[in-house]
Parts: sequence; structure tokens; C-alpha cells
Amino acid sequence: MAKLAIKVGGTYSNGNFHGHWEVRQVLAQGIPCEEGSTAECVKYKVLVGAHRRRSFICSSEDFSRWVRYEVARDENSWFKIESAA
Repeated sequence: MAKLAIKVGGTYSNGNFHGHWEVRQVLAQGIPCEEGSTAECVKYKVLVGAHRRRSFICSSEDFSRWVRYEVARDENSWFKIESAA
């Protein structure tokens, strides 16, 4: 699977089912993980899932491993955005 380009404002899913499914919206990317660190992090908000309405920060690598595909909301449901090949 090709690496997905993560963008600020984008919404992404882990592709899991039932209680393990999660949708995250990227609030910021490329921020330092720790002061003085060269590692970059992603700040995101959980829109769907166990930690809904909470924001977190993780490394860009961890976020890339977590994400399976980009999603969009249509009325009351989420659908996978098919990438152009």
C-alpha cells in the first residue's frame, strides 16, 4: 500500500470494525514532538471512537502506521475516499 499523504484538516480512519473503529481529524502536522527534538508530530482530534472529542499528539510515524485511508462525512455516515491511482 502506498503511503497516504496526510494533510491538515483531513479526516482519516484506521479501518477497524465495531468498537475499534476510529476517525481522526488532523489539526496540525510537522510540530516538534518534544522541545529541542527534530522528530515531527501530528496533533489530531478523535471524531469517532472511544476517545471522541479529545485531542492527542503522536509521532508522524505512529500516525502513518495507524491510518488506513482518508474518509469524508456524508450526512450521518462516513465513506472511504478513493485515491486516484
